[in-house]
Amino acid sequence: MDIKEIKNILDDKFNINNAPLDLPFSRILPIAYNKIGINFRDYFMKDFLTSFHGLMIKNSEYANKVYLAVFLSKEILDKIFLRNENDILIFSHHPMDMESSNRGFLPLEEKYFWEMQRRRISVYILHTPLDIHKIISTSRSIAKALKLKDVHEYSKCSVGYAGIYGTLNNKVHLDNFINTLKNIFNINEVHYSQKFPSVSKIGIIAGGGAEVEYMKETIGLGCDTYLSGDYLNKVKTENSIRRRKEFEDIRDSLNINLIECSHYATERLVLINEMQDYFQELGLVAEFIDRTNYWK
Repeated sequence: MDIKEIKNILDDKFNINNAPLDLPFSRILPIAYNKIGINFRDYFMKDFLTSFHGLMIKNSEYANKVYLAVFLSKEILDKIFLRNENDILIFSHHPMDMESSNRGFLPLEEKYFWEMQRRRISVYILHTPLDIHKIISTSRSIAKALKLKDVHEYSKCSVGYAGIYGTLNNKVHLDNFINTLKNIFNINEVHYSQKFPSVSKIGIIAGGGAEVEYMKETIGLGCDTYLSGDYLNKVKTENSIRRRKEFEDIRDSLNINLIECSHYATERLVLINEMQDYFQELGLVAEFIDRTNYWK
């Protein structure tokens, strides 16, 4: 399919032309690439750099396959390069890699841009618009997998809402709920802080949910459980260390179960359960490329 046609379909579906400048990437990405001396403007589309949504890299006029990823990382690109394919599109939620337990968001080495050019690999980025869409979104995908009822939006983000809250069909013991999450996210490790023995009404913010404001808002909605990618910010930057201390100072006073299933796993679900099928409905072969360590 023509790259321009794919771009137009996605732009329209996710209303990116009406979305404001993306945060945090409009700030983080230029700083990261300038720091290592790579002129990212030589590789990224001018239209992308006005909003940080949509088609980021165009190296071909055509794509005969789509690879989906949570983070545009060296690991993911290396796996794609091993396929030895040309004229493909990468659909990624984030335009950069992320070490959620160490350095945070990371730029690519320049050799990866050269190799994408050689193999005619284009990249489409959908960050905030995929978090706030009213039908296909990161948090909605989790709510759907949990079969929540009486579902509502919350947590204002950009021109929409990043959070979803609702109730389970039946109250369940926290241990059983944790096992359900392991199955849904295909993970062996779930972190949690217990306040109640059971789970009934849940607030969900996929990805980086380690914000005290999110937790307080979820409590205010009458939820007994807050589910996110992270409730404890583990990134080792100055700002993240400050935010982690803010959380630890009030942690014991938060009257809610806190559960984290990794930034990666909670944003992976929508790509596998919804976006993969969406591309196939467009007539494109689509495949999700997984990372090795969900908690790194």
